[in-house]
Order: sequence, then C-alpha cells, then structure tokens
Amino acid sequence: MRAAIGLVAAVTLLLLAGCGSSDPPPPTAVAPAARTVTAAPAGTACSPGAPAPPSKVAGAPLDTILRVPAAVRHRPVALVLALHFASGTGALMEQSTRLTPEARRRGFAVAYPTASANNFWAGPGEVDPVLLTLQAVERVACIDARRVYLVGISNGGGMASVLGCDQSRRFAAMVLFAPAVGDIGGCHPARPVPVLEVHGTADPIVPYAQGASFIRDWARLDGCAATPRRSTPEPRLTRLRWPGCRGGAAVEHLRFEHGRHIELLPELRAAGVDPASTAWRFLARHSAPAVTPPHR
Repeated sequence: MRAAIGLVAAVTLLLLAGCGSSDPPPPTAVAPAARTVTAAPAGTACSPGAPAPPSKVAGAPLDTILRVPAAVRHRPVALVLALHFASGTGALMEQSTRLTPEARRRGFAVAYPTASANNFWAGPGEVDPVLLTLQAVERVACIDARRVYLVGISNGGGMASVLGCDQSRRFAAMVLFAPAVGDIGGCHPARPVPVLEVHGTADPIVPYAQGASFIRDWARLDGCAATPRRSTPEPRLTRLRWPGCRGGAAVEHLRFEHGRHIELLPELRAAGVDPASTAWRFLARHSAPAVTPPHR
C-alpha cells in the first residue's frame, strides 16, 4: 500500500509560481571526459548506433524535458528526476536548479517532468504517472536503473518523499529543498532511503521546524542513531549527519540561517553554496541494491 505524506496546503504553495523564474538560463559547461564504454545489445538506447535521446520524451504521461550529455549517451548513466515547485513546470525547474550544466560537468542525465494536476504534485495520485514517465525515459535513454535519483523543491520535495516511501527500491536517494512534507507515520519504505534535506530558517511558507521534524523522523525510519553529528561547512550553514543508518543509508540536513523559501536557491548561491553540485555530491554516493521494477 502506498504511503501518504501530508503536504502543505495547496493554497499556500501556489505562492511559489515565481520560484526560480528570475534566474538566468543555465550556463554552458564542458562535458566530462569519456569513460570506458560497456557493450550493449544492438537496437537499445545503449547501443553505439542508437539515436540521440530527444529533448522531449515521447509516450510519457507527463510533459518531460530530458537532458543527456553527448559524452555519455551510449553507456548507462545516472538519472536525476527533478520535481518542480507548486504551479511550476519542468522548464522552470531546469532554470532554477541549474542541474543541466552540472549534469554536463559530471556525466549524468536529468529529466524534468511537469505535474499533471494543474502543475501541482498531488501526492499518491501522481505516483503512477511518474513511474510511467520514468519508463518512457528509460526507453529512449541509456539509464543505469540502480542510479535513479529524486530532487524536489517545495511541493516537488513533498512528491519526492511520497515516491521515496512508495518506491524505495526504484529510487536510490533523494535531495529535498524546503520540501512540503508533514507527518510520515504512514511511510513504510521497503529499504532505508538516503535523504538530504535543505531548509532555510526564515522560510515563511514551509516553516523550518516542519522540515527539521521531517528529517529527524526519516533518520529514525532509516534506523540511524538518535543524535546527529554537527558541522559548519559555511558561516550560514550547519550540517547534521545521523550516523549508523541501516544498509549504509545516509540521512543529512543542511540548516541555512535566514534562508527563505522562494528565494532559497539563489540565496544559497549568494552564500557560496551551489545547490546543484551539493545535490549531486550527495546523490552520487548511493545506488539502489538491486534493479527492481515498480510494483503497481
């Protein structure tokens, strides 16, 4: 049975329509050096003669932008599924996160779907469309099924947590920026899921205490130690890491002093913290234990 996580009220989250819209287009980045290519069956997305993946994913129930760096098109690569804020779109998510240039630098793919329910992720009701969209991506791009990750912002962060609960064997890890989450009492993932939660202390829409409570509860869910280890990597940033999680999972929290909600990503950049590289460094450490197709 699906786990349902309480999301912040839709009326409140619709304030996020402008999140990231003022950011400039992603800068051009240099593709990473090619690595050893593993032979793939002819006629698949991984075969050397396969066509380049399209920028729009045909056959997906969700309108989805797909970015696969040219240097890694014919070998299995990690995929980040990036879920936008309330009333946003995949295009706005690409602009605000700047994950695409990070993908070029590091050699992974990114898919940016747009929610089907009036540009609002409606929780458990969106699980099937997301999974079918993921399957459509895997038909046209050479994806390593053990390294499929979630990045979500606000309402998209809440949706990512629903997917983490419901499809813990499908998604290797997730990073949540100011996620719209609530009580996780109904969350029963089949395996411990690594999570990084990033939240500003001055968030007026999803209060900081809500995110802090969520990540503590997730640490307990993953069987981590009760007391986190604390460090201060930047003057306004406090990192909490919970040790001893089951299955080698990692549960971490970044507390950003005076950080707000709609402004969170640009404020992090202004403080010297790149959200895209921060997310990828965490995600890249993890992979799913086995390739398991979704059970619907």
